[in-house]
Amino acid sequence: MVHRYQVVTFFDCTKTGIQNHRRSASLTVSDWQYLRNQQRNYETIIQCLSLRCQPLNIAGPYIYTNNDNQLYWSIQFETDKEDIFRLKDDPIGVLKQDCQHVPMIVGLGESERELFFTPYMITHGSSTNTFFQQV
Repeated sequence: MVHRYQVVTFFDCTKTGIQNHRRSASLTVSDWQYLRNQQRNYETIIQCLSLRCQPLNIAGPYIYTNNDNQLYWSIQFETDKEDIFRLKDDPIGVLKQDCQHVPMIVGLGESERELFFTPYMITHGSSTNTFFQQV
């Protein structure tokens, strides 16, 4: 049985495909750094998910705007393990725990200015900037 999950974050984690540590001659240094850093944020999220499972059928990230005109990125994935992220009564508690305070790169496409003061994932509490849900 397949179990679906979603990650929603205010960090720019656009999947650019720029994975090489050498800049392409077709990109300026600043363009390459920008695209590489977006990819790094994407890779960080995937690595966090991979601590407990092999994420399957990864979709996104998709970029949306909420009612306050803030940009957010959404990634969906599946796993074949039931309750892989369960912590007591929270079906995604372990995932929240694994991702809490993981550093992220800011100053990219995000619109949430508060991220400059908290350049790491906050997965619970009043200042949450990265959310998880089972879908």
